Amino acid sequence: MAGTSIRMIGDCSHSLSEIHASIHYIEGAESVFHQEMTFDGTDVWLLVYEKYYFRVNSYTSLTVLLTQREGSQTAQIIAAGGGSSMSNVSYGANRRFAKECVQALTEVGFTIDTQNSDPLPQNLSERFFK
Repeated sequence: MAGTSIRMIGDCSHSLSEIHASIHYIEGAESVFHQEMTFDGTDVWLLVYEKYYFRVNSYTSLTVLLTQREGSQTAQIIAAGGGSSMSNVSYGANRRFAKECVQALTEVGFTIDTQNSDPLPQNLSERFFK
């Protein structure tokens, strides 16, 4: 089973509710879990989605951890699963789901934290379709 982990940093131009809405409308993504918590003044939202991919005849999961504290926002994106057959090959399904989430978050002011994410090639699309 393969997985992808990406950390993003927000510009605080949108509330966590607006950020959640941008992820919630990824085509084909179904919300599995949503929990809002506050710890010592830090708002934390844990979001879990799944999406079915025909090419692998399997579901892929997307977990997003959103945090907001005193003018800073982060998003940790973890996409996993999507493997099929005895060899458990995902054919990039989890990376595709992660890419859709990155695109949604980019639209609400987030940028990839390249120092704390999986290594990225020069061209971002190479990372998701290698």
